[in-house]
Amino acid sequence: MEPAYALLSSAISMVGGHGAALAYGDTFKKLGYEIAPLVGAAAATFGLISGVMIGGPLGRRLIEKNNLKPDNSENFDTSVENINASSEKKLSSLDIIKNVVVILICMAIGSLVSKQIGKLIKMDFPTYVGAMFVAVIVRNVNEKTKFYRFDYPLVDGIGDVMLNLYLSLALMTLKLWELSDLFGGVMIVLACQIIFMIVIAYFVIFRILGSNYDAAVMCAGLCGHGLGATPSAIVNMTAINEKYGMSRKAMMIVPIVGAFLVDIIYQPVTIWFIKTFVQ
Repeated sequence: MEPAYALLSSAISMVGGHGAALAYGDTFKKLGYEIAPLVGAAAATFGLISGVMIGGPLGRRLIEKNNLKPDNSENFDTSVENINASSEKKLSSLDIIKNVVVILICMAIGSLVSKQIGKLIKMDFPTYVGAMFVAVIVRNVNEKTKFYRFDYPLVDGIGDVMLNLYLSLALMTLKLWELSDLFGGVMIVLACQIIFMIVIAYFVIFRILGSNYDAAVMCAGLCGHGLGATPSAIVNMTAINEKYGMSRKAMMIVPIVGAFLVDIIYQPVTIWFIKTFVQ
């Protein structure tokens, strides 16, 4: 099995999700791996389903085996929902245009950043990565300066619509029958990753995080994100919270780590593997 396809069957697709799978798949395609986007999309889809299927049961097992209870004494002044809450004011067309313009500016600057990074590493670099980092900088600077008030539900909605359109257009062009020759190898890589995720979450991460209720919920989220995407992590944690009680720490930490912090390690490591084993 070619190293490029092995990489696309593992963390690139499972941690990065469909967006990263198709973006890096296009990069590999330019290097001569014609069915790379197909492999990435298939792996990302499999991971998305697997993450939801194993995350909830693993979290439930940890909670029931260790008789864990939520810490009702938690006192957070803010939460992810409060931070991203809408002003509940009726948005005018000007407000919508302002938010869209900021997104477009981040995309434009991000594409230039990605091109420069691509020149430095001498390979095509996914443009969404540069745009993501620029957007993170813009939001964090804005949180300090209060230069502009974003309507985060609107921005999230625009992002969801654009991602769904992108995935729909990309997946419509995939020819699944071309994956037949690589099916066995891809499934072995995917199975190994699932087994590793279960073992590391159950026996290692749970203990590192404190072996408490919050740790169990975060392990369920880890399975969702480590095999699928951040929304899968939130689905897993929400299901557990509804049954056993709220873990505010998990709902605060996991989305932040999954949405941004993981990329601090994920992107450089991915580039290193590509440079070492593919090019």
